[in-house]
Amino acid sequence: MTNSEKDDRDEADQNMAAVGAAPDDVIDDGEINDNDIVFDCPNCGHGLVINYRGAGLIINCAECNQPVQVPIPDGMELADLDQEPEELQNQIRNLRRALYKAEERGRELEDVVNSLKERRTILEKERVSQLHRLAEIRGAFEHVQRLHGEIGAVCSRIFEMIQVETR
Repeated sequence: MTNSEKDDRDEADQNMAAVGAAPDDVIDDGEINDNDIVFDCPNCGHGLVINYRGAGLIINCAECNQPVQVPIPDGMELADLDQEPEELQNQIRNLRRALYKAEERGRELEDVVNSLKERRTILEKERVSQLHRLAEIRGAFEHVQRLHGEIGAVCSRIFEMIQVETR
């Protein structure tokens, strides 16, 4: 498992914990219980297994990492999953913590975006300045080439004059 996949998995586990679904709801060890929901990913056909408490949730497929809604088994209502008030309060607290962290991360990312925009503006100004400087250097180089050509022509003419005089 790559670091990116591990980070994605950790984030998914945190998100599931925030809404009250334990990361253990997704079965990795191949053991399927009677109350597990077994279904195939509609995107890639990979077989998935999740605890019944995950019914109706949207998860990422372990194979293709595409979002998949966990089906609700026939005869089961989401109301069957109602929880005790204490559990709901824990979920609310967890969701608030997750929201706070997400908002904090959003602010951090906004700061990064703003600093990148400032840096881009500075680099664009430097680029324009460099282009102007390059145009000046090119003009000076062309002038030097013209002078070099003229010097060569004058030297050739002087050489011819010396040869004419020495004959």
